[in-house]
Amino acid sequence: MAAAKPRRAAGRRKTVAARPVLQWVTAGLGLVVTLAAGAVILGEALQPSRPVALAVRVKGERLTQGSRVLDIVVTNEGSETAAAVDIAGKVGDATASVTLDYVPGDGEADASLAFPVTAAGPPVLSVSGWSAP
Repeated sequence: MAAAKPRRAAGRRKTVAARPVLQWVTAGLGLVVTLAAGAVILGEALQPSRPVALAVRVKGERLTQGSRVLDIVVTNEGSETAAAVDIAGKVGDATASVTLDYVPGDGEADASLAFPVTAAGPPVLSVSGWSAP
């Protein structure tokens, strides 16, 4: 014999408690944050990409045992990343070079070039090449 299901009295409804105001405020804030994040992502996706535009400058200079070290900054004003960035430097007759793994789009990277202490004159720096990652 099957068990009988309990019956509800006719006309009775289950009462539902009203949602607290804090719950509505929190849900609204969550919606605003989600829409804002989506707008930022969509805005970035629709921006045209700018090609790599590298510039190099001397940030500082220091003397170490037997070396004149130039601390340099490589800036990329493009939106695309440059990989294997080759930097060449010359002071007098001395030359030095360094390769950076990458310079991010709209970013910068630091490096150093070492020259003999006897190298005299102003430094001449240039970006000699890079590749697409």
